[in-house]
Amino acid sequence: MLTQTELTQIREALEQSQNPLFFFDNDVDGLCSFLILQRALGRGKGVAVKSFPELNAQYLRKINELNPDAVFILDKPQVGADFIEGVEEKNLPLIWIDHHEVKIPKKLLEKISYYNSFPTSEPVTYLSQKVFNREQDLWLAMIGCIGDVYMPDFGEQFSKQNPELFPNPQTPAFDSIYTTELGKIIQMLNFGLKDTTTNVLRLIKLLIKAKSPHDILEENYHTRPLHKRFNEINKTYQQLLSKAKAQIKKDEKIIFFTYAGETSISAEIANELFFRNKNKFIVVAYKRPEKINISIRGQNAKKITEKAVNQIEGARGGGHEVATGAQIPSDKWEDFKEILKKLV
Repeated sequence: MLTQTELTQIREALEQSQNPLFFFDNDVDGLCSFLILQRALGRGKGVAVKSFPELNAQYLRKINELNPDAVFILDKPQVGADFIEGVEEKNLPLIWIDHHEVKIPKKLLEKISYYNSFPTSEPVTYLSQKVFNREQDLWLAMIGCIGDVYMPDFGEQFSKQNPELFPNPQTPAFDSIYTTELGKIIQMLNFGLKDTTTNVLRLIKLLIKAKSPHDILEENYHTRPLHKRFNEINKTYQQLLSKAKAQIKKDEKIIFFTYAGETSISAEIANELFFRNKNKFIVVAYKRPEKINISIRGQNAKKITEKAVNQIEGARGGGHEVATGAQIPSDKWEDFKEILKKLV
């Protein structure tokens, strides 16, 4: 956990900025981190970062476009040196808040203000909530924390206030994603982020104004685009999930599943497969012409992923202890599979 001094430093940096720009990871932890800080300040623009695994120089154009006086990075484990140097050239303060286990070169750390909750690794949503501690944003903090598989210390409070959404705070965070109405909201927002830039901006505007999670669940004129997108992706998701389940064999400890298409939902498929098969090692690959994005779930996933990508030229990957992501060249899939079979 960050110290109170560090939380105060973050708050002061936020309050000093009149036009902050937030780059956040393209999931509910990143999204809710941004929303909590933006709502507390009442100002600031947000950009969902879809590049994997790092925030790179292509996003410098958003700085030119939006002309911020400070840049904040939320929930991104890796940031390219070219991006950091590009921000430095514009003489802008750069504040990076994260919770992943990563090694940042000292020469880059000297250029920025860097905060990381590792090794306790509380999600950035949790850290953001602790910066301002606004009661009215507790529901967003809960969504971001549970979505990142972390049960916060305010889980019981939220449950008492919203028993219809989160009836039992003793339920493990991971299980809650698939057994509660709060979990449905998490899935809706994750799928909502997989949309056009216009619709993601519309979603952000909706959430900045929302007063409770019920404002998301209720389908009306304002939420209709989100519900429509959720239903579209969920249909594909359920079809792919059924195909993946059909390939599971009791005597095999690794589940390999590959698919292609317009939308990457490998993380969501891998998560649910792991929820329903916690004794197995899950590997879900989203195949594209030049590269393959892979979501991995299972015991010692981080160590296994790091060992595997080190044996494949052009591969990279990392993440948390039981949940990681990797990217490999498209012609290395069979090699990657064989390496994993030896490591698991």
